[in-house]
Amino acid sequence: MGQWMVRMGESMLKSKPVRKHFTRMLRKTLIAQCHLRGAEVRIRVEGGLMFVSGDEDAEIVDALKHTFGVNAVDPFTEVEATPEDVATAALESNPKPDGTFAVQCKRHGAKREWTSQQFAGAVGAAVLDKVDLTVNLGDPEWAIRVALFPDKVRLLGTRFMGPGGLPSGVQGLVMAHLDSEEDVLCAWLMMHRGCRIKPLNGSVESLRAWDPALASEECAAELVTGPGREKDPVPWGIVGHHLPDAPTTIDDDESVRTPLVHLEPLVGWSKQEIEDLRNRVFA
Repeated sequence: MGQWMVRMGESMLKSKPVRKHFTRMLRKTLIAQCHLRGAEVRIRVEGGLMFVSGDEDAEIVDALKHTFGVNAVDPFTEVEATPEDVATAALESNPKPDGTFAVQCKRHGAKREWTSQQFAGAVGAAVLDKVDLTVNLGDPEWAIRVALFPDKVRLLGTRFMGPGGLPSGVQGLVMAHLDSEEDVLCAWLMMHRGCRIKPLNGSVESLRAWDPALASEECAAELVTGPGREKDPVPWGIVGHHLPDAPTTIDDDESVRTPLVHLEPLVGWSKQEIEDLRNRVFA
């Protein structure tokens, strides 16, 4: 069974009520993303971190890499909170280390017996009792990454990054032109900022992996959109690469007084920046 420690990044900077809402939205979206890929997950939130576990590793990793609001992800193995056990587990994952190493430890939660520096030093000493290595704290060839909790230790594997941004739907709904690749990139940038999109034209195919509401009518019906948690929200903007003839109101009803916001997020981007974004979105 795979286990991952997920950092939610920007969502954790919000006020407590907003953070709670964003976390709930991210959890529901991640469950839907995994379900669409044929995976079942268990998710627990603790101290600003999200802990994900499940049996279908490849599918869950793909979901984490395509879920907005997910920042950094660390695979982990739970180990007893003793330096000897951590050293043994680290050497089981890397049985023939060579060169230099360092123990990088971060403490989470209340302080107990160890500080992070003390525990890192004790783990390093336990490793040196078993193998002949050189310590290099600045640029080690082998970094033993440890998350120290009050009652357990999580030995971290190789970190990978999610897309970051805000959870899907927390910033409401925008209409989207999807006629060209540049239009799709513009839509993706708004999705990255927590918006769901309502396609006006073109193909949504390349964006389905990023929002379960675009991939499944069932998910679209279950997932809420907007700060008001609406399931049938009114669009507040329209996005595209170039919008010379975009409408200024949602419909022809004269009672609608709020104009649609015109969103052209690629304005000012260099060709290289757009190419880098294209590689990220269509990879």
